[in-house]
Amino acid sequence: MTDMKKTIFLTALLAAASITGFAYNLYAPNSFDPVSPKSWDYRTVETLCREGKAPSYTTDFFSRGSMTRYELASVIKDMLEHHNEKDKDHESLMKLKKEYARELEALGYREEKKIPEGKPMLEMSGDGRIRYNSDGDADGRVRVNTRWHIGDDTTVNAEGTKNVK
Repeated sequence: MTDMKKTIFLTALLAAASITGFAYNLYAPNSFDPVSPKSWDYRTVETLCREGKAPSYTTDFFSRGSMTRYELASVIKDMLEHHNEKDKDHESLMKLKKEYARELEALGYREEKKIPEGKPMLEMSGDGRIRYNSDGDADGRVRVNTRWHIGDDTTVNAEGTKNVK
């Protein structure tokens, strides 16, 4: 191998290694790290649970001591699903929601979007893919999803897929 090829190969290898190294956040909390019963989030969730804000959980759930962030997020999810914005604890719950956003997303929590009165809302999403084979062949696909909220009880959904060879 010539020096130029070696240099290009080593540069590409270094670039690939550095990209994967920057993708991981060392300081992000692990979902399965234990949460101490003395921490603000544990105490807040336990207090709200005692007040009956999480109907699916009782205070016995907290009797074993520390629990993981994921377990605490399951209680927060239950509170958010039965939450009234006019409650006095709204601010505390929103702070917990922000702190546990990643775990709540993993649990499948989705905040319901509010549609402005009298205005239809259009949502669009989709993806695309191109594949190359070792034979030199290529194919592709594009998918598009749309949802149109017309009124309170009326929604129009449309999906489309286009495959290209």
